[in-house]
Parts: sequence; C-alpha cells; structure tokens
Amino acid sequence: MSHCTTISDRDANQFVQAQAGNTESLEQLMRTHEGLVHHIVRQQWRGCLSYEEVVHTGRIGLWRAILGFDPERGTAFSTYASVAIARHVWRAVDLVEREERRARAPACAKLYRAPRVQMLAWEVHATLHAMVARLPSKQRWVVCAYYGLDGWGGCTLAQLGGRLGCSRQAVHYHLHKALVSLRHPVFSAMLRALLGHNRRADYLQALRPERRQR
Repeated sequence: MSHCTTISDRDANQFVQAQAGNTESLEQLMRTHEGLVHHIVRQQWRGCLSYEEVVHTGRIGLWRAILGFDPERGTAFSTYASVAIARHVWRAVDLVEREERRARAPACAKLYRAPRVQMLAWEVHATLHAMVARLPSKQRWVVCAYYGLDGWGGCTLAQLGGRLGCSRQAVHYHLHKALVSLRHPVFSAMLRALLGHNRRADYLQALRPERRQR
C-alpha cells in the first residue's frame, strides 16, 4: 500500500490552518490520512485489544502528528505520522499488557518484548528515511537505489551508472557526498540516539573519510 509522500503548497497551508484551530482543515486531513492509520495498525502487535480499539488509538496518533507536523522541514508526512501512530498503538497495547502481566505466568514474559522491539524498528525505519529525504534529489536517488531503500533491492555502482548514463566513478562521487552528509550530526543525531551510538567517539569515527567501496 502506498501513501503520498510529497507536500504541495495547498496541503502545507491546510496543515497550517489545522494547527491554528481550523476544525474543517483538521477533519479533512484526518479523513485524507485515515488509510495510513489502518496500514500501520495492521502491522502492529495488538495484544488483547480489538482492531477497532487499536484504530481509535492510531487516530489519536494521527491527530497529534497533524498538529505537530512542519511541512517546511522536507520530511514526508507519511513518514512523520507513521512513527506517531505506531507509538500511540504501542503505548496503548503496552499499558493493557502491563496490567495483565501480573496475572500471567513468568514463562510468558518474552511475549511482551515484541511491542518494544517493533516500535524501535518503526522509529529507526522512519528516521532513516527522513534523513535520506533531506538529501539533494540525485544523492537521494543514488542512496535509495544503491542500498535498496526504494524497495527494489540494492544496485551496484556500475548498474546505477548505466541507468544514469554516467560512469561508475561519477555515481560513487554522488554516493560519497551523500554518506558524508548523512554521517554529520545535523543529519544523524536522532538515528544515533535511537541506536545507542551517540557518543563523541562515535561521531568522530563516522566522520572519517570513507575508504571502502563496493
């Protein structure tokens, strides 16, 4: 299932109006992105909650995402909202599960790790795509195609060169520039915090010139 990932001037204005208290704009955005809620909910651990209960929680996450979204940051709304929706679903399920945990046998404890692991995976996925979305268009395309972030599997530099009509070295130049940007704290701080690699030494290691090539 696909969702729109671009924000037009009209759509951006609708977010501004909704955040300013315009009920009509807020309701329109909620209707427009209702499908995203169902898409996220179908992939989440629901525990003992019904589908309807989780959808209701997901809508709260969507509502908060609409009120907190900044179109000028260049991040796709679907990327931003997916994290908010998944987070609210996870919190709702986790709250109910914690209440029932006291009555469950200790052997069932491993079952409760699933929501936390899935939530972290969602946040890492969304944060990574948000980082890449900030790159210049050609660098963004090269990174997505090279690492398979476009969903079609990775390509070699030679293959990308053939598709772009340029040399392997030219493609590597764009890839290298993109990776240097992505390693900079301005881009990578949130992702590194999620993965626990946010120390000064980690940044210094990441900012060293890339020497390996595929």
